[in-house]
Amino acid sequence: MTSSSKRIFLVRHGETDWNKQDVFRGHTDVPLNAAGRAQAEALGRRFARVPLRSIHTSRLSRAMDVAKAIAQSQESPLAVQVEEGLLDIHRGQWEGLSRDEARKKFPELYRKWQADPVKTHYPGGDSLRSVQHRAWNFLDQMIGAGAADALLVSHDIVIRVLFCSLLNLDLSFMGRFEVQPASISEIRTDGGRPILCRINDICHLETTKTGG
Repeated sequence: MTSSSKRIFLVRHGETDWNKQDVFRGHTDVPLNAAGRAQAEALGRRFARVPLRSIHTSRLSRAMDVAKAIAQSQESPLAVQVEEGLLDIHRGQWEGLSRDEARKKFPELYRKWQADPVKTHYPGGDSLRSVQHRAWNFLDQMIGAGAADALLVSHDIVIRVLFCSLLNLDLSFMGRFEVQPASISEIRTDGGRPILCRINDICHLETTKTGG
């Protein structure tokens, strides 16, 4: 890990069976699978060398269990703080469906989603803009408060929309980023200006099997 006076780490939760099966997850509380639990342990070992001041997480167990593994690795264990701003996108009636099932059940909406996901609102769920709004509000408040050595455990979509906010990109660019399970990204905030200095670091997973 690099050293800096003010850092915020963005960590994606580990693998679940629904990740492997490419099933829409959202607010459904899908637990880590065996590979995901091994990834959580690897993250704990990686951050054991990094003194953290605070750990924040989505309330879903796949993120919470990763946050707890990292918290327990610290020389002085930290309390894990649950934040609604880090919660995954709510996919509504698509949750629990594979892509093929969603295409067959919602053919017109699926076509619109593939053509322009930014303008698509999941039936009974969120839009990407609503997720970006709540996630950025939380992160911006942390940056404004001078948060240092903070770690946030969240989800693929949430982290990618935050990248767009940090880089002042339209949400249509979010598909250009890869955020793998149990990956680490890093923001530095020295001088009050957030700098995205690392994306999708998975060096700690070299001895574990990773999934999509």
